[in-house]
Amino acid sequence: MKFTKALLITKLKATGVHLSLSILVFIYLSYQIVFNWYPEPYLSVDGGWQGLRLIGAVDLVLGPLITFLIFDLSKSRRAILFDLIIIAMIQFGALFYGVYMTYYQRPVAIVLIDEFVMPVIEENFGENLPSPSLLADYSDEKPPIIYSDLPLDADVLAEVHRIKIEDKVLEHAQMQLYKPKSEFKSGLQSRQAQYLTRMDERDERDLFDDWLKQNQKSADTVLVAPFSGRYGRVWLVFDQEGKYQTYFGSKQ
Repeated sequence: MKFTKALLITKLKATGVHLSLSILVFIYLSYQIVFNWYPEPYLSVDGGWQGLRLIGAVDLVLGPLITFLIFDLSKSRRAILFDLIIIAMIQFGALFYGVYMTYYQRPVAIVLIDEFVMPVIEENFGENLPSPSLLADYSDEKPPIIYSDLPLDADVLAEVHRIKIEDKVLEHAQMQLYKPKSEFKSGLQSRQAQYLTRMDERDERDLFDDWLKQNQKSADTVLVAPFSGRYGRVWLVFDQEGKYQTYFGSKQ
């Protein structure tokens, strides 16, 4: 195949059409990731950006690049159709994988358990969660921010340990430990001293003071909780009624 100016123009036109369609798909998927699957701060610290970059690389780069390399109108109609099928199979296969991984790695709940505040993904529940929508019973936030409590009773702790070992479900994904939304405020309040001690241990008190100053608030008007995502950590901020407001801190 001789590479000519006419061939280059044909390739660029085909690539442009492909890229335009890919941009529309990417805009839709970006909206889902940013506003529904990984709302901030989880976009920054719990995998949203990683998923967005993966999907962007597949949708905006891989597909159009293959089109540019393969497409040639001088081929027979059958050959062109075959090329288009190959391009579609490669792009949709890779895009499906990227979307699947991004969607199923999204945090379906944020759980406060002891000194930890961590994300829970759907697979962490094993077979104990028929639908993530059931978690809305514990919180009005999206994703739900849930208060969980490890009991002191030895028999209950033994059962928690059994589930962890035999069913491979860690404590933060054991729904029998989840408390109703009416107990969230008191649970969060009871852990403030513990969380503020952790803030001092991390040398992050200055971040808190700066945030208070910037937002013209005092420490006694808010509640905080340290969230450790898979790619960074931030402090979640709640009002005195336990309603989530915003976040502050280093994202990495």
